[in-house]
Amino acid sequence: MSTTAPSPLLSDSLKGLGLDAGTLFFALNYEFTKTEPKGMLKRFKKNEGAIDIDLACALYDDNCTISDIVWFKQLRDKAESVRHQGDSLNGKDRGDQAMYLAPLDQEQIRLYLDKIPAHITHIALLANSYHGHAFFRVKKGEIHLSDDEGNRCFEVNLKQLPRDCSTLWVAHLRREVDDWHLTLQNLPLAAEDLATAAQQVAHELARALPIPQGV
Repeated sequence: MSTTAPSPLLSDSLKGLGLDAGTLFFALNYEFTKTEPKGMLKRFKKNEGAIDIDLACALYDDNCTISDIVWFKQLRDKAESVRHQGDSLNGKDRGDQAMYLAPLDQEQIRLYLDKIPAHITHIALLANSYHGHAFFRVKKGEIHLSDDEGNRCFEVNLKQLPRDCSTLWVAHLRREVDDWHLTLQNLPLAAEDLATAAQQVAHELARALPIPQGV
């Protein structure tokens, strides 16, 4: 049975959300959307004929230092606990089985939580529009997170994001003693690419750390 809880205030343990904490699927699905550069931009942006949205998972240690990033430039982390299933450049180039509302997601990152190295305590789920087009410009689209039983804990409608948002901190996973805690962030970032977005999240995570006693 599939469940969905798209509330922007969603924050709970994976068990509390009814998810199997073994494997998670961070996925993207959107309708192919053409773009047309105007004027002189046509000459310099010949390869930007469609919106291209990318996903990433950034892994952090206790000090909120980036340990690894899994994205289209690096499809697996060092421990092979997080695996990118392949990059889609425009939302339709991965075949009919991976188009909008098709059986397969156009982009998907699999998180094998029981294989995540022990020193990793935070994971940021990120999305970025590669050419800088705002997410809301897609005809239709969503980002979602589910387990391998098909249970979804959230869906983010790309059409409902702020009109200037092209990079998004989608969600945050924090390691607990015997589980992971998930928070749906839906936080637009100023970063123009995924690597910079991961650094911005590191800064935000560090700000939230408790101040040591006596400081």
